Amino acid sequence: MAGGYEMPTATTLAGQTPVLVALAGLAVSHPRLPGSYFTISDAMPRELGVQLDSPSKVEAWREALNVPADQVVMRAQGERAALRFEATAFGVQFRVYAVYDPAEQAEEVDGDAVLAP
Repeated sequence: MAGGYEMPTATTLAGQTPVLVALAGLAVSHPRLPGSYFTISDAMPRELGVQLDSPSKVEAWREALNVPADQVVMRAQGERAALRFEATAFGVQFRVYAVYDPAEQAEEVDGDAVLAP
């Protein structure tokens, strides 16, 4: 125990099976879903962090996980913007987010788009 905080007992890779199965299921049912940087902790084996780099990719994940649009939160982070949502699917808590530069994203969108917080 360091500094009064006791680390949760680590699990085995088999203990992380729910996250791995959820990702495999999404890969099969949504093969065009954008790839991501994933974080999985052995201390919290039923939670998955999904880091993306654009609002459109967050939208794709939102649709794949059947999350209502009003559950997506947009916030300013300095000069950048952040989109995030959380959802439980396949017995796993998904934490999906993207931090991005609104000006760069607006350049990639045709027509009128409001991507800044």
